[in-house]
Amino acid sequence: MSLLLIAALAVQAATAIATSAAIRRPATAVRIALRGGIAAALVALAALLDATLRDGDRVGAVLVVFVLAVTALVLGFARANLRGDPAAGRFAALAAWLASASGLVASAADLVAIALAWTAGTVVVIALLGHAGDWGQARIARRRAAVALLVGDAGLWLAVVAVRLDVGGSALGGLADVAPATAALAGAGVALAAISRAAAVPFHGWLPASLAAPTPVSALLHAGFVNAGAVLLLRTADLPSPVAGLVAGAAGAITVVIAGAAMLTRPDVKGRLVHSTAAQMGFMLLACAIGAWYLAIFHVMAHGLFKAALFLGSGTVVPKPETTDPAPARSGTLDPAVRIGAVAVAALAPVAAALALGGATAASAAMLLFTVLAVAVAAGGALGGLAGRPGVAWALAAAAAGVGVAYVLVTHAFGDWLALDAPGGALPWPVVLAVAAVLALLALALRRSRAAAALYAFALGWARPPLPAADRRRPASAVPSEYGSRP
Repeated sequence: MSLLLIAALAVQAATAIATSAAIRRPATAVRIALRGGIAAALVALAALLDATLRDGDRVGAVLVVFVLAVTALVLGFARANLRGDPAAGRFAALAAWLASASGLVASAADLVAIALAWTAGTVVVIALLGHAGDWGQARIARRRAAVALLVGDAGLWLAVVAVRLDVGGSALGGLADVAPATAALAGAGVALAAISRAAAVPFHGWLPASLAAPTPVSALLHAGFVNAGAVLLLRTADLPSPVAGLVAGAAGAITVVIAGAAMLTRPDVKGRLVHSTAAQMGFMLLACAIGAWYLAIFHVMAHGLFKAALFLGSGTVVPKPETTDPAPARSGTLDPAVRIGAVAVAALAPVAAALALGGATAASAAMLLFTVLAVAVAAGGALGGLAGRPGVAWALAAAAAGVGVAYVLVTHAFGDWLALDAPGGALPWPVVLAVAAVLALLALALRRSRAAAALYAFALGWARPPLPAADRRRPASAVPSEYGSRP
């Protein structure tokens, strides 16, 4: 870890201490956390530039910048969103401490330091979920998160103990010397920690329940917390055992399918976003399992920034009002040849870009194919409503192709810049094709009414927290609000 990166984390830790001291003055606490976080992010940005010029730890530097930047974004939003909330100072202090812990997880070079920061982050998130108050759903959220996350933490500490007993140290550089049996045990513990943070099967229940907390808490979870599994798997990739990749990949593949289906059944904005996050985290775990490391790290940051912004904007979504004089519907269907051609353009353009670059590995090519299939499905669905408008169909296909090509170019450049020296994946890349085939079969099954009804009922109930019993400790006038249930 470079001196500049240490300085950035020290500034963030000092900010957390100062914010905690001002916790009884909410406006002051939020202001301290925001300004100190911005200062820490600027120092981390300097550390990133230094790592680029000196060929240092670019992964740690770029992830610390990401964590601090997203945290500052959320605090800027919370400054207005939590105005008047007496617990806003507590939120700001916990956000600052979570940024410190997540930054240390991303940049530490010792397994004990990573585990300490990992567990500190777990404790902070459980406390953040308490911001929702003491109503029934909030208690369920805290209980689910505590059980799932602490089980994952226990797995990580099991890995730490196993490694230290075997080699007498915990430096990441010495993981390759661990005995195979010990590496298998440690890998299982690491996988447990990664999938619990990612809310993957079987720890899928805590993330949907976390919606009981205010919007800034949901957004803050994307600042290096739910997506920390990829970082942990990358940092421990030198363990001479495929167990971590096998377990994480299997959990990720299942979660991609089920959470993706659950997302489609949710009528509320935040409900769709949280299941989308779970599916995306499954995609991230699958990328790690097949060795597409740079795509996984790129996905951690791109998804975190995108989804945090969506959560912060979820309160501004207003249904489009129906017009009293709707335009007449177009009759007929889009020419099948036009539809097939437009979908082919949208799907094959990214593949052509990847082949032109000539540097795609089998693992990254498999994840690219997964993305291409997703683009093709989305384009096909959108084109279905363009009856009699072939010009619009081709324009939409060209736009989708442009997005796909841009994704290939950006991720390829990011992979070249990151220059990772990591081992291959534990799973063969055709597993990704199998997951894509399952998703395609699922889409076909939805065309049959009976299958669609059964799948919809299953997805609708997936990971939903139970309705709490009537809370007799609170007066009937206490109604849950965005800031929690406070009479």
